Amino acid sequence: MNLGLLSRPPEEGARRLALTYLDHAMAACPRLTDPADAEALHDFRVALRRLRSCLRAYGNYLEESVPRKLAKRLRRLASATGPGRDTEVQIAWLRDRRPELASSHRAGLAWLLARLEERRREAYDELRQEIDSDLPKIEEELRRRLSVYRAEVHLDGTAPRSTFAEATAVILQAQVGELKVDLARVEGAGDHVQAHRARISAKRVRYLIEPLKEEIPETAPVVKHFKDFQDLLGDLHDAHVLETELETAAQAAAAERVNAILAISLEQGLDENRLRAERRRVREAGLIALARLNRGRRDRLFAELDAKWLEGRADEFLEEVEGLGKQMTEAVQPPSQQRF
Repeated sequence: MNLGLLSRPPEEGARRLALTYLDHAMAACPRLTDPADAEALHDFRVALRRLRSCLRAYGNYLEESVPRKLAKRLRRLASATGPGRDTEVQIAWLRDRRPELASSHRAGLAWLLARLEERRREAYDELRQEIDSDLPKIEEELRRRLSVYRAEVHLDGTAPRSTFAEATAVILQAQVGELKVDLARVEGAGDHVQAHRARISAKRVRYLIEPLKEEIPETAPVVKHFKDFQDLLGDLHDAHVLETELETAAQAAAAERVNAILAISLEQGLDENRLRAERRRVREAGLIALARLNRGRRDRLFAELDAKWLEGRADEFLEEVEGLGKQMTEAVQPPSQQRF
């Protein structure tokens, strides 16, 4: 994606980039109706996330193009993509665990997968309703507001012309600083809140530099390293989310079994065979086994995160990322103004 952004005014570059992400979201949207397209929701979700990150980063250059009410509607639409995608990721991981479970534990897995499949269907239905009711209006308003802007031009040259490169370099330094703070605050494998904040900060940095890969070739390996970092934090986040789900599911399964036993016990003409069968249907054991597997995954992921990124181990890499800001500004300077 080479939009030739660096030398443009920041007001123009931010708008062109945001409109590109809006195009990506609209291209992915029709694919959501295709059950065979396993990546449709992911692509739609990522496009919206990149769009919102762009609007946030360059908010000072967008004036009133994205008023609070419109930003809130866009945030609500993006949030609606979360439950379906989270559930898809959980289902995929749980299915792969089947060979690791004892045969007596697989009933719990089957019960949980059925529960999640139903949730996934509901999440998709709700998302389609949200898209049908809001997306056309959001797209129309965003395109109208982002496609035009006013600029003040000083012909006497008293006001130096700022560039997208200079604006991005300043934003990059601030966002890398936020990431350093968030990483320093991660306290342990169970600190899902701070780990999630670090994950969001990492995404914002990556989304800031990724569109510039064609203009700044040195960005490409940095983006790849950031993607590996994001994948690690994303897997850790998935483990945290699934841990909560498994805890809730175990409680629900136990309550469901007790209620079924109670209902059978209170029926006239007690059916002892049904009662014995229900008592043997212990799904919780399988859910507990899955919780142990997931806890092991969580701890392994955190150990990798700790070894590579925490306690200052990422500082050298993040300094390299900050250095990209200087390369951006030098890329748009005349050779006589560049410092060697």
